[in-house]
Amino acid sequence: MCITMGCFRKLVLASLLVGTVCCSLLLLLWVWLGVELIPNEIRNPRSIDGQSFDYIIVGAGTAGCVLANRLSSNPNVSVLLIEAGGTFGAASIVPLMSTAMQGTKYDWAFRTTPQKYSSHGLDDNQQLLPRGKGLGGSGQINYMLHFTGTPSDFDRWERLGALDWSWQAMKPYLDQLEARIEAHSTGATEAECMQNLAPDELYEQRYSSIMAESSDKSGTISFCQHTTTDQFNSAQGTPTKDGLYITSVDPEESLLARVFSDAPAELGPEYVFKPARYTIRNGIRWSSYHAHLRAAFGRPNLTILTSTTVAKVIFDETKRIKGLLLHGGGTDVVSGGPSPAVMVHVEREAILSAGALQTPQLLKLSGIGPKMELQRHGIPVLHDSPQVGQNYFDHLNLPLFVSINATASVTVDKVLSIDSIAQYLRDGRGVLATTAIAGIGGPLGGRHGVILFGMGSVDEQALRHVSNMRQETFRAFFPFYRNASQEGFLFLSTCHQPRSRGAIFLRDQHITSVPFFNPNYLKDRSDIECMMNAVRLAAKTAETQAFQSIGARLHWPRIKRCSNFGPPETGAPSDRYLECILRTTALTGHHPGGTAAMGLHAESVVDNQLRVNGVNGLRVVDASVFPAPVSGTPNSVVIAVAEKASDIILQSNHYT
Repeated sequence: MCITMGCFRKLVLASLLVGTVCCSLLLLLWVWLGVELIPNEIRNPRSIDGQSFDYIIVGAGTAGCVLANRLSSNPNVSVLLIEAGGTFGAASIVPLMSTAMQGTKYDWAFRTTPQKYSSHGLDDNQQLLPRGKGLGGSGQINYMLHFTGTPSDFDRWERLGALDWSWQAMKPYLDQLEARIEAHSTGATEAECMQNLAPDELYEQRYSSIMAESSDKSGTISFCQHTTTDQFNSAQGTPTKDGLYITSVDPEESLLARVFSDAPAELGPEYVFKPARYTIRNGIRWSSYHAHLRAAFGRPNLTILTSTTVAKVIFDETKRIKGLLLHGGGTDVVSGGPSPAVMVHVEREAILSAGALQTPQLLKLSGIGPKMELQRHGIPVLHDSPQVGQNYFDHLNLPLFVSINATASVTVDKVLSIDSIAQYLRDGRGVLATTAIAGIGGPLGGRHGVILFGMGSVDEQALRHVSNMRQETFRAFFPFYRNASQEGFLFLSTCHQPRSRGAIFLRDQHITSVPFFNPNYLKDRSDIECMMNAVRLAAKTAETQAFQSIGARLHWPRIKRCSNFGPPETGAPSDRYLECILRTTALTGHHPGGTAAMGLHAESVVDNQLRVNGVNGLRVVDASVFPAPVSGTPNSVVIAVAEKASDIILQSNHYT
């Protein structure tokens, strides 16, 4: 008996040892995936105190990464890229973990002010505004959807005063992104792809979709997509950029994408429903950071300063830029207080790419903004620019749950499966290698549309954490919240061109104080009409034969504050019910813009060359310069804007 017990103990200990070793190896692999060695990165601004640079870029987000690459491609100029955060961890490269980054140190974690016209089912009537904090910015925590706008989007910009930013003017830059898709599908064999891998290209296996019709029918999405349009700098012998590696959901392997694409056959030819496109490569996120900034690592003329905040832009008596005042955090070793500010000088230009929420804050703190607001906070007025922080727009999405009786969606059980985790770490495949968005569609040329988000079940705490929903609101919109294996999807109903406009106001004169963000969601009545049209389209789509073939059933939320208006037991819901649920639970699409819009008039924040009016040597390049929204996700459009801005800057300084 003792011998048997001794053997059993040894077996248990051996099993524990093996388990510990395996877990340790997986942990080491996870840490290794998140490690990024950047030879030209510095973290202490004091090491460059008093130094001068030809170009200084504030913000290493989607636009900043492009600018840093393009401007530093000339070895005869010096470039400083400043970022408040550092590098993102391993979780940022896993597509399905996009929302897991929210609320962490990699997120600025802003909130709106309590909303008057919307958000009544959210805690304190506030929407959460996640913004990426680190190299890559919000491109490191978004859903990686690739969209390059519509011709009417850019023609609208030009009508609003953005001369030379029409569809025809932007098309060459947008075509650069689209051309890489064609180059990716040239039919290269797997062996040919494998020959050209860089050491950091972890996952080149063929990809079996988690959203396939069944487990025994797994299609393939080839992530071996080598672009033929990479540009090289012969002087430095390094590629200037690596491309976005755009991939599409294949309807042949995704049941949800297939039925979504089939729906217009019944809805009518005026509807266009297409599979979603992503910036994913080899099963990992491929943002502007990967596609542009990485290629500039090691350039001796590029300095990447992380963990540093720009407090103010400094100008001389002629309103010509002198430099930037920096705060690196930390504590002064002598006084024990905050570290003293650091000054860096600008020889040619500074470019603000801090994003639509923070660029207007920095402009105002530098004395460029509405005169009365600046005076109220004791900020000396350099230039009275009343539109700084105004014209704040954003998209809203209303989630509607649709249950199905087919195995076709992402569920909590699948996400938490050990097999799924091991499959992703081993091959870069499976449920974690997708964002679950299967398709996007709407009427051709219409203001509204729908997004199919193939998430069948969600974790209550996780979703409430990223949406700020109250418990009763969440449970009304997700009636199967207790079923971790529930199959289904969300129809996200949206208005592509919202007309409501909000504003951003300073809290005080300190850069560390979060401004007041008031987007005024749904203030304009036409946005309600637009979104109601989208909701009705979602309901109509769920009733098509294509969706009925998988047992689709839309579940209208039963919300206490809307109970007098619906939902109906049968038939279409009333307008009053739809308006009520929209004002209760429509959620931000995380697409802020317009807060430093370009235009022809002197009152515009920037001109059509993106130069800040009223001063010299300062430009803005990010979504804040958009005069109006684009009709979808803006990230790829920001890349195109940054490419065009780079050409403008280089040409104006006689570097082409």
